[in-house]
Amino acid sequence: MAVTLTVSEVIDGAEVNDTLLDGGDPGTYEGIDFGLVVNNQYAPLTDKALNTGHQDIYLHHDGANKITDVKVYLGDYTVETGNPYGGARDSATDYASLKTLGQNSGSSKNNADGLSGGLWIDMDADATTTNQFDQANFPALVKIFGDAGTDGIDAASAFTIVGDAMVYDSGGETLASAAVDGEIGESGNTTLGDNAHLKSRIYIPATYTEGGYYQAAMVFLFSATS
Repeated sequence: MAVTLTVSEVIDGAEVNDTLLDGGDPGTYEGIDFGLVVNNQYAPLTDKALNTGHQDIYLHHDGANKITDVKVYLGDYTVETGNPYGGARDSATDYASLKTLGQNSGSSKNNADGLSGGLWIDMDADATTTNQFDQANFPALVKIFGDAGTDGIDAASAFTIVGDAMVYDSGGETLASAAVDGEIGESGNTTLGDNAHLKSRIYIPATYTEGGYYQAAMVFLFSATS
């Protein structure tokens, strides 16, 4: 029996459903809209100085057993989804630009240095506001797609979702009791957790000159047995 992985914005939630641009107009395709980001900042942003604001991403599945080898990488929007591109350039250019931003990025959690860029993901489910996206001090938990020009940019270099992301709902989000890197348990599994809670941001350095709408794919991989 096939196992379906759901990507949602709340724990155990429905599939992400922000309306994405389709050929320059609002279309029928859905995903996550990170909103507006300007130079020297990040998005979603609430307060830059206080390091607040992030996009929640939860992963859960309908399998009867755990899934393993759960990973994520950055991909070309049209290649990965087959959907028509609706940004300001083309999907290949956006993909290349985000990889370059990640490769050249600083490590400032709130872009205080003006050098941080690209798409980031924080895999520490209970990171405090102060510590979230602190890539400089927690590089095993906070990943930048395109880092070193080689990391998180295809299936071969995908980032494994670490155990620190694994949670379950007990009337409130609770950390898994014995989480394992790359494994999400079946519904109700409190040992492995039955959701992975990730946080994401997009960063733009102070000197960046390319504006407009960007589209890219965040691709999740996993292995399952029925």
